[in-house]
Amino acid sequence: MINLADTTYNEATDGMIPIVAGVYPAHVAGLESKDLETKAGEQTVFNVTFLVAEEVVTTKVPKMVKNGDGELSQAKNEDGTPTEISASFMKGKRFSSTGIWLTPNPPEGQGWKNRKYKEFFEHLGVVFPIDNNGNTQLAIVEEEDIIGHPCFVKLNKEEYVKDGETRYVWKVFDAYQWSDGVALTSDEVASDDLPF
Repeated sequence: MINLADTTYNEATDGMIPIVAGVYPAHVAGLESKDLETKAGEQTVFNVTFLVAEEVVTTKVPKMVKNGDGELSQAKNEDGTPTEISASFMKGKRFSSTGIWLTPNPPEGQGWKNRKYKEFFEHLGVVFPIDNNGNTQLAIVEEEDIIGHPCFVKLNKEEYVKDGETRYVWKVFDAYQWSDGVALTSDEVASDDLPF
């Protein structure tokens, strides 16, 4: 073996920076919907794609490193305090939401099924009209209603089982208003992934 004196590797300083659950600034980058016939009747599920914003560089997250078992744990400073780093590595990453369900014409007493739909899209700037009785009149949200809208997103792992193995994918579980965030154009949030 030939020793390379100036070539080193240290997991704490050189290891991959893993995604950490948390709340991040983002912009709406896309919207897809699908009509489904379920046990509860006809429903529409919406999936929103988010692009993590440049402003994420000011967000601090725990620095995670692999321990001897291959598990992640928070890195510690020399004095034993937990290490935090800038979340700048998240800038430009795209994440999809969990499904946001809309139940058209729910049976009496089951209007609560549309609460998440209402609140989620209101946080993305949608203003649903209010009727004379104080009821919110829900409508089908379209991509042009929300594209480029600034928001904060709550990111976490969604677990699922495939081929008998538990796996996970990072998903946006909720969105919150970003009152001083600046909206982007649809071109600014468009995917850079062009086919060859």
